[in-house]
Amino acid sequence: MATKRSLNQALLGMKRRNQSREGFRMKLVEVVDDEERAKLISDPMRRAILNLLRKRALTEAELADNLGLTDATVNYHLNLLRRSGFIAVVKEELEEHGIMQKFYAPSAFLYLPDIESLPKAVARYYYPINIERVRGILGALATKGGKRDFKGDDVDDLGENLAKALVKVARNHAGRTVNQGEGEPLVNSIYVQALMVLRNPP
Repeated sequence: MATKRSLNQALLGMKRRNQSREGFRMKLVEVVDDEERAKLISDPMRRAILNLLRKRALTEAELADNLGLTDATVNYHLNLLRRSGFIAVVKEELEEHGIMQKFYAPSAFLYLPDIESLPKAVARYYYPINIERVRGILGALATKGGKRDFKGDDVDDLGENLAKALVKVARNHAGRTVNQGEGEPLVNSIYVQALMVLRNPP
């Protein structure tokens, strides 16, 4: 069964590589300020699905293979994400044995929760994400000889302030679109702008 499935996935991959990706456009960034939608993407598995899909359109089976989950589990998460407008079916492909494969892609390359507008009961899900984001930046700075002596409270505050700055900058990019898989340089630019906001507050 695993060999047959792997062969099918390989054949699907070959078909897609020979097809144009033109038209697979999405919003660069979307600020999420709705409580229920923000709660939905606080789930690590759903964030992992969104991360994979922003690179290229994938089927339910391909996502299951990438994440080590059952098709049923992935289907559950996909249905939630689709109903909430985070993802959409961007292509359908009929296999030789008559099964219609659906390819999913996100509606935005990057989703940023607006922790200031969310209830604390929801915003708290993002505190660990904010801290890890800052630790990554500080680690990168340390390799370049930057400041290293941050205390725990400093990291917490910086994580929260960076999250707010990212939302502020992201709102300036409302309506901007990118091709699937090509948004990373622009997201990096958003992060740089957010760090500049922290460095030079109004």
